[in-house]
Amino acid sequence: MMKKLRAIAVLAFLMAVLVVGLAALPSGAADHLEAPLLQGRGQADINDVYAFVNGSNTVLVMTVNPFAGVLSPTTLRPSVRYEFAIDNDGDYVEDIVYQLRASQPRSSGSQRIALRQISGGDSELVARGMSEANISVDGGGHLFAGLRDDPFFFDLVAFQDQVKGAGGDRTFCDDNANDFFAGANVTTFVLEVPSDMLTAGSDTINIWARTRTSQRPLDRMGKPAIATVLIPDGSEDAFNATKPKNDVAVWGDEVTASLLFLSGLDGSGYTQEEAEFITSLLLPDVLTLDTTSTAGFVSGPLNGRQLPDDVIDFELFVVTGGLGANGSPVLTSDCVDSNDKPFSDDFPYVAPPH
Repeated sequence: MMKKLRAIAVLAFLMAVLVVGLAALPSGAADHLEAPLLQGRGQADINDVYAFVNGSNTVLVMTVNPFAGVLSPTTLRPSVRYEFAIDNDGDYVEDIVYQLRASQPRSSGSQRIALRQISGGDSELVARGMSEANISVDGGGHLFAGLRDDPFFFDLVAFQDQVKGAGGDRTFCDDNANDFFAGANVTTFVLEVPSDMLTAGSDTINIWARTRTSQRPLDRMGKPAIATVLIPDGSEDAFNATKPKNDVAVWGDEVTASLLFLSGLDGSGYTQEEAEFITSLLLPDVLTLDTTSTAGFVSGPLNGRQLPDDVIDFELFVVTGGLGANGSPVLTSDCVDSNDKPFSDDFPYVAPPH
């Protein structure tokens, strides 16, 4: 991937796609479509996943349809199942699944939404209503499915100017640093339920999001990072079809090799032992959440993921060598520290669309 660029330029490119999952779009736009199977299927592409605590409740957020209304539709595909999978006994196998499906869009664009809770072979309808509305969930909590502001933030223009030779003079952290995703919308699912509906004998749960049809898996995501850059190009679909419990066995060596390469481009990379340890933090590809803690992905560290978490800065530091004995990360910040629109303290938390 861009092997002829000088080492730091290569590293900057790889770290940028680490979270964004850029496709090669000469128009200068970008999306989150990282896998061949997802190209042209924005309705099935998972952009980001969040999990955080709100009092005695747990909040789960999934976004799809990158640049909704521009590069992707604004509605959901009825044939796609949108799922939050929860493991509550530490074996990385789902114990509870919340499955969301949508009807064909009406002429107004609205859709009927149905949410099922699947556990132990039983499937129960726990919420239904219309998109763009707050829907009550049986047993407590709320569901929202609709268009919202993209909560992800990153200076993509500086990346393009510095690395891809777009012709501009923007650099990371200059006076013009800004959020490329400002003004972008996504389709967002927000599910908030009492934490004790998700836990079983422990306050800690593992969460991942996935999309699939009745025939095959399409996408999955836990932590921001894994499939887009640490998995070899062309293997993303195979990765998305792997169950988290098998991640270490199937993909551990690949992730370790990627970490050794990326961290070593400045001559002070991770040792084999360090890279293997960081691989053990990144795989399986799930978000692990202590439902009694308000810490996040950055402050936890790696405890769920909160909407304001600056995952770009955190992962630039980690993947480019910051956790090694030499402590010499090549990149540490894009200087975009917050979203373009403020998040709300009230459900559904993600900012309204533009």
